[in-house]
Amino acid sequence: MSVESAYVQPKLRYAWLWWAIGYLLLAWTVNDSLESHPPDFGGLFASDKVLHFTGYFLLATWFGGVTRRSRYWLVGVLLIAFSGALEIAQGLMHNGREAEWLDLLANALGVTSALIVASLGLGKWLVWIERLLGLQK
Repeated sequence: MSVESAYVQPKLRYAWLWWAIGYLLLAWTVNDSLESHPPDFGGLFASDKVLHFTGYFLLATWFGGVTRRSRYWLVGVLLIAFSGALEIAQGLMHNGREAEWLDLLANALGVTSALIVASLGLGKWLVWIERLLGLQK
């Protein structure tokens, strides 16, 4: 196996489905971020910063699985910008939610951490899922 081929992610047969699910996850994030009462996960998360980190880690992990490795930087920029836009919207809506810089920092750290993990080889997780389920040609 050449070094170059190690960095090329095999094509996903159902990429359209994985992208659609990703967009639904983004819509869910918008809803949860802008509703007047944030979701309560029964004390599962020690602080809301852990929740922010985890949520954006999962989003970046998802999009890292459907995106070529060469585009991870774009995924990171877009998710952090998305996060910033939601924080600004929270501050402008005056519905009991506040924009917080520490939330944005936790989100950015979650995105960055997930994309580092993806870069180390785990970004192919959706390819592995398709193979496991017999969906690859």
